Amino acid sequence: MTPLDYYHQQVESGVIFRDPEQLVVIQSLQRVHRDLLVEHAKRSGLFAFLHKPQQIKGIYLWGGVGIGKTFMMDCFYHSLPFTNKLRLHFHQFMRRVHNRLTEHQGEKDPLQAIATELSQEAMVLCFDELLVSDITDAMLLGRLFKALFSKGMCLIATSNTAPDDLYKHGLQRSQFLPAIQLLKTQTEIIHLAASRDYRLRHLKEAGVFYTPLNNESQQNMEKSFDVLTQGKEIIYSPIYLNGRSIRIIKQAEDTVWFDFDDICRVPRSQRDYLSIAESYHTVFISDVPAILENEKDTICLFISLVDVLYDARVRLVISAAESVQELYNRCQFIMEFSRTQSRLLEMQSQNYFVSEFNRDNG
Repeated sequence: MTPLDYYHQQVESGVIFRDPEQLVVIQSLQRVHRDLLVEHAKRSGLFAFLHKPQQIKGIYLWGGVGIGKTFMMDCFYHSLPFTNKLRLHFHQFMRRVHNRLTEHQGEKDPLQAIATELSQEAMVLCFDELLVSDITDAMLLGRLFKALFSKGMCLIATSNTAPDDLYKHGLQRSQFLPAIQLLKTQTEIIHLAASRDYRLRHLKEAGVFYTPLNNESQQNMEKSFDVLTQGKEIIYSPIYLNGRSIRIIKQAEDTVWFDFDDICRVPRSQRDYLSIAESYHTVFISDVPAILENEKDTICLFISLVDVLYDARVRLVISAAESVQELYNRCQFIMEFSRTQSRLLEMQSQNYFVSEFNRDNG
């Protein structure tokens, strides 16, 4: 399977929409894919010991948020048939480099040793969201890129920033310029100038409130999480708020996913919800039940949670047993919940989440 085959497969299955600007990028990825297969055959063939690794020119894909850069890189990565490949978020990559620097501390040229290890692990390196803001990283990257490329590493990278604008106002930027030059010579620079935000398009069409609780709702939750987080590092360990541990389903940077029982059926305070609203722009809550008359603490916590998220203009994605109108009715706190109903309906509206996307993306 080639990147183009994978792309068409995703279009036909309804995961994405066909986009002519994306297809131009896919054609360039086709070229890299073809060249890598030829090079891989030479490195792993009968006379591999006679073959000097050749560096295949990669791709640096940059453009605005939400236009499918990560998805196209994943089309390329998943279509590669061999295992000596590596895909990381850029921050994950740099964390790995710093960990290995510690392991090689005291050696004459630790970056060469790290480059050797990485080249033995993979012949193609894909990393997402290349962004340089740390002076330590900036000072390392020029020498590290040079070492990696000298060992035949192919680089596929996505970024919101053109190469010439990386680390633009950083301290001692002159020492980072060799890294920029290497990116410009060792990768094809492609600007994806699409104006659509495919995350927003997905939410407009799929919605943000899924009912009833069935496999389709679960799949919609998973797909929405994947679309909104776009390949960011996913963490499954509990989070800590106000000194207490809260179990989560998963999180990725400013997006977090809770099960309803963990967020509204155990003792919580408004301080917990305020901390969530301060830390995350998008909150997923799955398996919201129809709340019974005797569940006074549960409905009060749910009302408080929605109020806090609404006031902070946090996006909310929910899977629930019933529609908003049927989640809680004819019970003691129905007057209080009527405001929550209104807010939940507004938080599903296009105007609400469009304004929040605009806020997040400047």
